[in-house]
Amino acid sequence: MSESAKSTPGLREQRMRRTRRELCHRARQLTVERGLAGFTIDELCTDVGVSRRTFFNYFEGKEAAVVGHDADGLDEEALAAFVRGDDEAPTLLDALAELAITTVSAWEEGHEAIDPHALVEREPRLLPHLIGAGRQLEARLVAAIEEREGLRAGDPRARTAAVVIGALVGSAGHRFFDDPESRREDFAALLRESVTATRAACAPASAPA
Repeated sequence: MSESAKSTPGLREQRMRRTRRELCHRARQLTVERGLAGFTIDELCTDVGVSRRTFFNYFEGKEAAVVGHDADGLDEEALAAFVRGDDEAPTLLDALAELAITTVSAWEEGHEAIDPHALVEREPRLLPHLIGAGRQLEARLVAAIEEREGLRAGDPRARTAAVVIGALVGSAGHRFFDDPESRREDFAALLRESVTATRAACAPASAPA
């Protein structure tokens, strides 16, 4: 089992993770509001309450802060539980959905949700970086699925599952941000609904009457 999947972060690691997320979240807020050129690293550090030195311990610059740290793409405790199979999910897809819900909940704790499409609309040059971060996240998820399911490296089932849950997360996020009616539900409800619909769509066809 990989170290990331079996270890629980200590207090220092938890503080570091909170600081990274605070910097990333505030950098995204400022980017949507003003664009990357509309704020300075010093201003970002002041808003979060850290020094420039602390900022550069985590990120190379403003763009990197907006994209975020690859270690924060998945909630580590939830990922470890997923790999161990510590859930009662009826299918792998359901388990992946719960991992995504836990990760999003941890990110949004105390924060207002930020539409990633708004970032790209304001700063199109961020798109390649966000795509790259998404590919790194997918690779981590594929490895976790392989470990959980006992699959050989490169088994297409793991990548297929990662691609499907990625599409469902994206669809649920799109509904959440773009459809005013969906704001009456939370992201978790939207994602679980999408998973249920996907399972139904993949069920064997009924025999003709």
